[in-house]
Amino acid sequence: MEMRTVIVTGGNRGVGLAAARSLAGRGYDLILICRDELRGVTALESLPSPQSLGNHRLVVADLASLRSVRAAAARIAGMGASISALVNNAACLPQRRRTSRDGFELQLAVTHLGHFLLTNLLLPELRGAPGPCRVVTVSSAAHSGPPFNFRDPNYERRRYRGRRAYQQSKLANVLFTLGLARRLAGTGVQAVALHPGVYDTGLLRSYIGRLPGSGVAARLGGARAEKAGPLVAELAVGKRGEDLNGGYFHKSVRAEPSPAARDTMAQERLWSWSAEATGLMRVDAGADSVSPGARHRGRGRRASTAAAPPELPLG
Repeated sequence: MEMRTVIVTGGNRGVGLAAARSLAGRGYDLILICRDELRGVTALESLPSPQSLGNHRLVVADLASLRSVRAAAARIAGMGASISALVNNAACLPQRRRTSRDGFELQLAVTHLGHFLLTNLLLPELRGAPGPCRVVTVSSAAHSGPPFNFRDPNYERRRYRGRRAYQQSKLANVLFTLGLARRLAGTGVQAVALHPGVYDTGLLRSYIGRLPGSGVAARLGGARAEKAGPLVAELAVGKRGEDLNGGYFHKSVRAEPSPAARDTMAQERLWSWSAEATGLMRVDAGADSVSPGARHRGRGRRASTAAAPPELPLG
């Protein structure tokens, strides 16, 4: 059975929407996970038509809410789709410190913890797919920098700097990918991280700081987001005969991530912290399982079961 479905988080704008359009153009059915229902529907309507027997769908979910992520994963598992790839793309960059519903610094919650939980909850579906399956996590060259701060991951003690928190969240993306790749070895699922390049998106404008002229600076400093679509799509569903597991890509070229990202102890420590923070106390990925590490300092509580978010089909 051929796999024709790709899941994309944050697929309603920027790089995520560009990737969704490129994947749909290749004939894949899309499941978009978006926080805003109206923008998600608009994004679906802009995609090339799905296969005659296929269907593009929208799952409304907030990656900043662990409860919402669990409900979204349950909804997707119930669809019975044959999944070819999961693209973890959603991100945010607030200028002041904000926290998620579960008490975590917002960038870390959306960019890392939401994707960590979603990926692990969907592993049975990914591993059950009849063929190679990819988990592509969109990171950034900005992940280079200081090691992950396990003493204060939620910026409760430090002065909050949006760019530094962004760097930490993108470092978490690569640490997570490399830790996941080890757990997926030999399962048929491959985990890769990607720096797609710098593009004129709302995220870039937030990174610049939304000062007067930031829009012009973003247009001059970043390429059109549409150019990122083929890069993400090729990594997600291309190179089918190649083993890309554990790879970090700078655009289309395999590269070496930062020393902080290659730290195996940090990868394992982040995995344990994330497993406890998300309430995923035991993660089954192949033969490996993970027990929680030191308690996080956020004020979050373990997520409870929620009613499933709406699934909006568009054929």
